[in-house]
Amino acid sequence: MKRLLLLATLAILFVSCASDSKSTNNTISTQKSIKNIPIPFREIGYSQHASKVIVSQKAFDSFITQIGNDDNWNNKTEVLEALQNANIDFKKNNLLFYRITRGSGSIKIDVDNSNIILNNNDITINIKESSPSVGTADMAYYALAYEVNKTIETITFDNKKQKVVVENRESDMMVPKNCKAWSDGCNNCQKIGKNGQGACTKRACLVYRPQDFRCSAWEE
Repeated sequence: MKRLLLLATLAILFVSCASDSKSTNNTISTQKSIKNIPIPFREIGYSQHASKVIVSQKAFDSFITQIGNDDNWNNKTEVLEALQNANIDFKKNNLLFYRITRGSGSIKIDVDNSNIILNNNDITINIKESSPSVGTADMAYYALAYEVNKTIETITFDNKKQKVVVENRESDMMVPKNCKAWSDGCNNCQKIGKNGQGACTKRACLVYRPQDFRCSAWEE
């Protein structure tokens, strides 16, 4: 009987240690795959830039220059310092700049960067949103920045209402993988064919604003 109890105790300890080890390894893997860059969350200056993935130092330097030349920022210096201090090695990692736009600044948005989920080469970031019974009418612009390992294929932002699946590849104006129709700031576009290539109307626009990108239809 004592021997059976000893074996049972050892088995429990083994399973517990294995579980702890797996959890620790998953945490380490996640930390190597994606790292949050602490830019200010809400900033009017973000309205001038579309979500994008930057894959080279040259493109990063161009992005920094664009921000530096912009007007109408509240915390431009903090944004620039956070991005530059990240010291991204573009041989291994990309920069994901992800913008969130809401029609009211009274909507509360919480991003759970402490519990990022890694599943093979896909990452999920959970976002909680809550709206008051009476809201304000001010536009609100938010942004998140991440250093993402090039082996990662997609990053999903999930607010429990609509998942936004972002591909980890170069893009000046990001079209989510699960968006099937959108406005690119001038023309209306939709995915066609088996390869899901975008086809857009051919309006000649006096002002082209990719930062005003809006997905109008999502895949189910």
